[in-house]
Amino acid sequence: MEHYETIFLESNGPVAVLTLARKEVHNAMNILMIRELTHAFDSLNRRDEIRIILLRGEGEHFSSGADLNWMRAGTEQSREELLSESRELAALFRHIQRSGHVVVAAVQGKVMGGANGLVAASDIVVAEENAWFAFSEVRLGLIPATIAPYVLTKIGYSRTAEWMLTGRLFDAREALVAGLVHVVSGEGRLKETAHALIRDLLSNGPAAMKGVKSMLNTLEKPDDPDRIVDYTAELIARYRTSEEGQEGISAFFEKRRPGWYETY
Repeated sequence: MEHYETIFLESNGPVAVLTLARKEVHNAMNILMIRELTHAFDSLNRRDEIRIILLRGEGEHFSSGADLNWMRAGTEQSREELLSESRELAALFRHIQRSGHVVVAAVQGKVMGGANGLVAASDIVVAEENAWFAFSEVRLGLIPATIAPYVLTKIGYSRTAEWMLTGRLFDAREALVAGLVHVVSGEGRLKETAHALIRDLLSNGPAAMKGVKSMLNTLEKPDDPDRIVDYTAELIARYRTSEEGQEGISAFFEKRRPGWYETY
């Protein structure tokens, strides 16, 4: 079994469980977590005995999105380093979406910013009724570039535009109606509900489920998927070090309104 610093990986027969394990920072994603998740998915995707990957977060929250300390450090990096890290983030979501196994995400508490990319790239999402979501990037002067292709594919333009432009909070029921979430569990019943879903999935033909995944990935595949990775990586790298992006991140840490805040 692989040893990781920011995630846990367990497997039991046909089911692998990947747990985001930085609960002290609400499972915020830094470059190490991105690399470890990518490595774990690569490893699991080569294991024929695995049929389902359950993606979950340790503690009260699934994930608060990108680690803003990591994002802020972008000012100290070269453009090449920024683009390289941004490509790694963009590629992680593609690894999840293109997995030959069924990926089930079980989420609770905060699901913020880039964490919605993990959700959108997963096949089936179970949310505890206490979960709340936001595409909060615009409030920090950033844009959700690397996750946008997966959210658009999952729920379409209209709701994606409204959520990404407003950055507002929405709950599990609203996410369910939009199609970002597929099942809402009662409070304290997330694990039970996710496991019941997995039991149902395990009753299906393994080859048939792999065939469905392959078929859907083929039908949804853009003409040039590498161009999508490069394009979205370029965008997030640009906004991460922009004046507005740095102001938004600084305002977050300093617990103040950003300079562009206006009342109406």
